[in-house]
Amino acid sequence: MPSPFRVERVAATECPQQLIYIALHNDYAEDFTPSTTLGEDRCGEIAVDRLLRGNRGHYGPLEHPSLTLALKADHNTLMQLRTHRVGITFDLQSMRYSGRRVEKVALGELPVDDVFYVRPPGSYRDRQGTAYDWSQDDAELFRAMALSSAIDYATLRERGVAEEHARMALITSYFQNAIISANLRTWLHLLDIRLKSDAQSEIRALMDPVSREVQRWVPEIYGWWSEHRRGKALLAP
Repeated sequence: MPSPFRVERVAATECPQQLIYIALHNDYAEDFTPSTTLGEDRCGEIAVDRLLRGNRGHYGPLEHPSLTLALKADHNTLMQLRTHRVGITFDLQSMRYSGRRVEKVALGELPVDDVFYVRPPGSYRDRQGTAYDWSQDDAELFRAMALSSAIDYATLRERGVAEEHARMALITSYFQNAIISANLRTWLHLLDIRLKSDAQSEIRALMDPVSREVQRWVPEIYGWWSEHRRGKALLAP
């Protein structure tokens, strides 16, 4: 089943691996070197060799290039990312100003699944590793809970209750949009901790397309990271 989560690039530093190379070259160059004639791929290879290979831990130059992504996921999953807010800029869709879609669910004008995330049936594990099954009936019951909360929200709004007050009636699985900006070092840190095997399935489903955006952006550096660090829960130094 395709994921309902979305990830798209908004903006990014052009030639990020060249920028990283310029930064690392500046650390030991005698001359003033604000540019380079080396290609993007070659700069990425040098960055891997001089900064990353052998776990040297010199991640500072990776902080220069910046990547901004647009994400769509359920509120709870985005809150997991927002806890890692040092060095990251978040703008989250506000339920104080954008609750009309919830009212449309209550009126039957939008399907529940367009506005609320419902975990698909399957076998899952909790944080202690205990397995449990989530059936189609379970998913349907959860879908009914989402619809009920949308109806409660719409009822409160019809009474004139303010959006920020009415949203307290909603279950927290509603979809939310986010614009997130961070430097490469921080994106790799998020991938380190949110693609590990015991991370919640939703956060892994969201971070997987994020990893593909990072791969497109810095292919040589990402290739090293994917081979040596992906899924190992090592923290970026």
